[in-house]
Amino acid sequence: MPIRALCTICSDFFDHSRDVAAIHCGHTFHLQCLIQWFETAPSRTCPQCRIQVGRRTIINKLFFDLAQEEESVLDAEFLKNELDNTRAQLSQKEKEKRDSQVIIDTLRDTLEERNATVESLQKALDKAEMLCSTLKKQMKYLEQQQDESRQAQEEARRLRTKMRTMERIELLLQSQRPEVEEMIRDMGVGQSAVEQLAVYCVSLKKEYENLKEARKASGELADKLKKDLFSSKSKLQTVYSELDQTKLELKSAQKDLQSADKEIMGHSLTTGEASPERGSETG
Repeated sequence: MPIRALCTICSDFFDHSRDVAAIHCGHTFHLQCLIQWFETAPSRTCPQCRIQVGRRTIINKLFFDLAQEEESVLDAEFLKNELDNTRAQLSQKEKEKRDSQVIIDTLRDTLEERNATVESLQKALDKAEMLCSTLKKQMKYLEQQQDESRQAQEEARRLRTKMRTMERIELLLQSQRPEVEEMIRDMGVGQSAVEQLAVYCVSLKKEYENLKEARKASGELADKLKKDLFSSKSKLQTVYSELDQTKLELKSAQKDLQSADKEIMGHSLTTGEASPERGSETG
């Protein structure tokens, strides 16, 4: 029966793909397995019998002369080992694939959560932008209202000043000469008094011009009203004339109607008298 030797370190059969080494105690191993053993073991001993081993006592490579049948058997064993190794690698790859799939699923879930978070943040951002736009519009409206309020205050201040001036002008117009002279003396002297007096003079001049314009407009209005009144009287007389003519025509129509009624009554009576005579003649 052929000898099927194997390495006691890795438990794989010897073949032509890896070198086989021997120790002086007679035990054989794969050369690479023996080197790893010496590198990791605490002492340099034989992996099988634990005898001390020196470097010079190691045969790094053994050569085997195998028969054809044995080579085929070894080839079958080699293929079986390769198949087992391939299955182990495939199992490892499948495990790695499952682990990778788990990682991918986890990453996909994380991505979906991140996308949901991003979408939520985008909606919040849109709401914030909408709110910001609304606040900007409100701020612009408030600024516009503030400008209008400022303009209204300026207009009110100007109107108050004008009202005080008009009150003084009205007082000047209604007062007698001594009172006006006293008012002018109360203004004092200096540039401000001159400016105030100039304002009064200009205002009086404007008031005089306005009165002239108002008088002119009143005269034009009175002339227009006179013309309208004359035109209305003419139209009224025309209407009265037409009304009188209509009354005369109405009276004439009534007379014609009465005459027609009398003729109809007479004709009816005549017809009634003639009817009995015709009846007697027929009898």
